Amino acid sequence: MIIKENWFYDISDILDLEIVISKWITVWIYDSWINNKKIFLEENSFLDFFSFLENKDNHKIEFFQNENNSILNVKYLLFSKNDEVIKSKIYSKISSSYSKSDVKILSLIWNKGNIDLDWVIEIDSGFEKIIWHLKEENLFLSETWKMKWIPTLLVRSDDVEASHSCKIEKISEKNLFYLKSRWIDEKDAHILLLEANVKSIFSCLSMIDNIFYESLINKIVYSIKEN
Repeated sequence: MIIKENWFYDISDILDLEIVISKWITVWIYDSWINNKKIFLEENSFLDFFSFLENKDNHKIEFFQNENNSILNVKYLLFSKNDEVIKSKIYSKISSSYSKSDVKILSLIWNKGNIDLDWVIEIDSGFEKIIWHLKEENLFLSETWKMKWIPTLLVRSDDVEASHSCKIEKISEKNLFYLKSRWIDEKDAHILLLEANVKSIFSCLSMIDNIFYESLINKIVYSIKEN
């Protein structure tokens, strides 16, 4: 599949294994990852990529920035619960100059949930002015959970700004207390705080396709409420 027009695309049901973002194109993509995919960014292309993943094992996606001045932003939400295992491998390769990649991953782990996330970033030699950042936040919602995260940076160029960070935490007791003091019961208070985190991941979609955004948020919140 070759994308040649600026637009929002839901590629969840697309069977193509390779997606190409054409030169000088700005696109927003949502994918629920029914299939593993490879995504290629051409020169001066811009991609905001969003996904919500649950009940999925052995998922894999690959990003390739092979031409100069490409920009990739990834917002990725994982939700594991009730002994479910999410095993995901994400590979990103930059073989171009003046390219940027910014990745944010939020994992919600509930009731013996298990997330195994492997992220590999490879930056080839001979290129300059490359920026790459990865931020992962893990929010656990019960006493029993499992999380494995293996970030691998293979950097062969000297002119690179690269970083990764990982945060593991519970829902803020201070925020819970505040909501409960406003006569909101504990379960609803948890859901409100989780919904705020979910919306922070997908907020850009509200400006692109608000109907899709509202439908996605409702789907995720419903899944959370069920637990």
